[in-house]
Amino acid sequence: MSASKPVVYIFHGDDEFALGEAVNSIRAQMGDATTAEMNTTRLEGRNLNLDDLVRATRSLPFLAERRLVVLTDPLGSLKTNADRDKFKKIMEETPATTALAVRISSPLLDARGRRSGKTHWLEKWAAGQAGKAYVREYSLPKGPQMANWIRQKAKESGGEFNLQAAALLGIYVGDDPRLAAQEIEKLLAYVNYQRPVEPDDVEHLVAYAGETSVFEMVDALGARNGREALRLLHRLLAEDDPLRLFGMVTRQFRLLLQTRELIDAGNREQEIASTLKIHPFVVQKLMGQVRNFSLPQLETIYHKLLEIDEAIKTGQTEGDVALETLVAALTV
Repeated sequence: MSASKPVVYIFHGDDEFALGEAVNSIRAQMGDATTAEMNTTRLEGRNLNLDDLVRATRSLPFLAERRLVVLTDPLGSLKTNADRDKFKKIMEETPATTALAVRISSPLLDARGRRSGKTHWLEKWAAGQAGKAYVREYSLPKGPQMANWIRQKAKESGGEFNLQAAALLGIYVGDDPRLAAQEIEKLLAYVNYQRPVEPDDVEHLVAYAGETSVFEMVDALGARNGREALRLLHRLLAEDDPLRLFGMVTRQFRLLLQTRELIDAGNREQEIASTLKIHPFVVQKLMGQVRNFSLPQLETIYHKLLEIDEAIKTGQTEGDVALETLVAALTV
């Protein structure tokens, strides 16, 4: 085993797709999918029991070089100095036979905190670990950044987008990297990796009409109208790929959660549009829809979507089944 390989990985930021890819890159080094799954433990940080974390990190790998422990969003359970000290001690004592991936679904510090020169307590801890800990932030690509992100992803896949095509696809997918990644692969296959993707290819191949129906389905969920929500879901599934649809639903609830937080903080429509970098018309629709949900409800739904995302990626469930289950659970 390489002595320089980190033991603790702290991935944070609002780009859920990139966070998932970061964890998957560790899994990819663990051998075949079956072996990797046998050696992976997932813990939900919102109800974190530190003794469970100790047991998970101390377990030995089976027919593999390392085990992987994925701990999601633990910060809410680490509010006292005593809990933080115990958590840091667990990380320090995690053996090299375990990779501990701490996945945090928001930046450790907001932009104001960064500008003021603050450092998060996890970053301070990692800085003193002499290579044992690795910290990286994954921020959602927005506006022009999304076009650059699309071109880079295409290049990594062995293809190319011209700038106008990347900008157009960025408008279609918004700030949803998962959806963008699906469309990139589709478009590169369409041009057979033989030429750059052009705006006409994007116009021809990328469907955007599903957004309206997704909004209607979320409206039905907010009204607890299970029959209507399922009807709209089945219509969407008949017209679109389940994974693409799941990405659209996740994006909608992420926007609703962000909108709810901004409204509760006293922000007005124009301020919300500026902060989220979306059109004011979309903000108007979000502000109308978000009245159907409390902040705790939106947080619960969004975390459930992250759990479903993990289950889909690890083959534990199919996208269409997961969506139907989610709709049923939210409208009981």
